Amino acid sequence: MKLIKLHITTILFLLFTQIGLSQTHSCTHCNMVIKNKAFKAKIETKTGKTLHFDAIECLVNYLNPKNEKTFNKLYVTDYDQQRYINAENAFYLKSDAIKSPMGANLSAYRSLEKATKKQEEKEGEIFTWLQLRERFVSSGLGATNHSHHHNANSYAPVGIMGDHLHPQGGLMVSLRYMNMNMDGNREGNDKISNDAIYENYMVAPQKMTMQMYMLGIMYAPSDNLTLMLMQNFISKNMDLTAQMTMDNGMPMLTDFSTSSSGIGDLKAGFLYGLISHEKFSLHSNLTLNIPIGDIENRDDTPMMVDAKLPYAMQLGSGTFDLTIGATLKGNFGDFSWGVQPLATIRTGENSQDYRFGNLFELNSWLGYGFSKTISSSLRLSGSTEGEIHHADSDLNPMMVTTADTNNYGGEIVRGALGLNVLLLKSKLVFSAEIVSPLYQNYNGMFMNEKLTLNGALKYTIL
Repeated sequence: MKLIKLHITTILFLLFTQIGLSQTHSCTHCNMVIKNKAFKAKIETKTGKTLHFDAIECLVNYLNPKNEKTFNKLYVTDYDQQRYINAENAFYLKSDAIKSPMGANLSAYRSLEKATKKQEEKEGEIFTWLQLRERFVSSGLGATNHSHHHNANSYAPVGIMGDHLHPQGGLMVSLRYMNMNMDGNREGNDKISNDAIYENYMVAPQKMTMQMYMLGIMYAPSDNLTLMLMQNFISKNMDLTAQMTMDNGMPMLTDFSTSSSGIGDLKAGFLYGLISHEKFSLHSNLTLNIPIGDIENRDDTPMMVDAKLPYAMQLGSGTFDLTIGATLKGNFGDFSWGVQPLATIRTGENSQDYRFGNLFELNSWLGYGFSKTISSSLRLSGSTEGEIHHADSDLNPMMVTTADTNNYGGEIVRGALGLNVLLLKSKLVFSAEIVSPLYQNYNGMFMNEKLTLNGALKYTIL
C-alpha cells in the first residue's frame, strides 16, 4: 500500500511539474504569447512578482523609462543552454543570422568567450549589459522592426491596409468601417451646375453616400509571411434629379433616389517581409480580388421600373483584380513614417462585358506617439485611375453621367488626420481617420467627393 501511495505521489508531482513547465506567459511589454524559449527574459520585482518578456529587446524597452535598480533581479536566457542567467552579467550578440522575436536579433550568453565563439560562427556585434542599454536609449534598437505592435505609434493610419507583419502563429481579426460622401458634380477639375449636365444627360446626380463594413482576418504561418482574408458589406445610396420635358415643352424636374446593398468582392492576399532593420522595415503586398459582389443591381426610377443601376452603384468589379505593392516604414524618436505604393491591375472583362480601369495609388504618412497607448497621424495619398473599358449594353450612356464610361477615371489627392488608441492591454486597437480631398480631376463629369470617415477595431488573438 505504501508503495502504491508512493507511485501515486510521484505521478502527481511529475504531472503538476509538467503543467507548471508548460504554462504559457504573455510578454509584459508587447502582450504577445511567449513561444521561443531561446530569447525569453524576466524581471523579479521587490514585491515578489515576476514579469515575463518574449525577447531581450522587450525587456530593455520596458526598462528604458524606468530605473532598473527598483527591481530585484533581471534575467535573460542563455542562447546555448536555454536557461536563465543574470542579465547584468551576460554578454549580448546582435547578429542578423539569429532572428529574435522582436526583430532586434539579440541573443544572450553567460560569458564573453561563449559570445565570441558564436560571433565567429554568425558574425555580428557584442555588447555588455551597459552598452546594450545605452544603444537602446540612443537608437531605439528593435523598436521598428517587429511584428508585435506594442504601442499605438507602431500602427499605420486606419486608411492603410496591410501595414505590418505578424509573428509566427499570430492571429488578428478586424472590423473596419468607411463612410464616404459625395455632393454635387465636377467636370475635370471644375465644379459644374445641373444645367451643364442637362445639356448632355437627362439625369444629374445630387448626393451619394457609401458605407462599407469589412471583416478581416490575418494569420502568420511564419515571421516573414502573413496571410490576409477580407470580406466587406456595402451600402450605396444616390439622390438624383431628372429633367423631363412636358407636353407643352416646359421642363419638369423630378427628384428620386436609388440604392444598392449586399456583400462586395472577397479579397485574399499576403504580406512578405523583405528587409528587417533597426530603424525601418520593408515588406511586399499582394492581394487578389475575387469577384463575388453583385454587378447587376437594379432599382426603380421615374423613367423605368427595375432599371439597371450604373457602374458606380454596383457592389463589385466583376473581375479578378491583382493588387501588388510594397510598404516601407520606420521611426525616429516619438515619430513614425511610412510609404506604400500600390497598383491594381484588372484582368479580362466581367460578365457584363466591361472592366474598370487600372488603379495606381501612393500613400505616405507621419505619426506621432503621445504615449504608449495614443498616437496621431497625418496621411497624404494620391491615385490615378483609367477609364472603364467597353460598356454594359443594358446602360444608356445618355441617361445619366454615372452610366457613361467616358466619365470614369482621373486623379485624386487626399489628406487625412488619424488617431490610434490601444485598449485591453494593447490587444485591442481602435483607429479613426477623417479624410478630405485636396485635388480632384476627373476624365469627364463625375460627382464631387467630400469628407470620408474611416474607423476600425483590431483584436490580436495570438
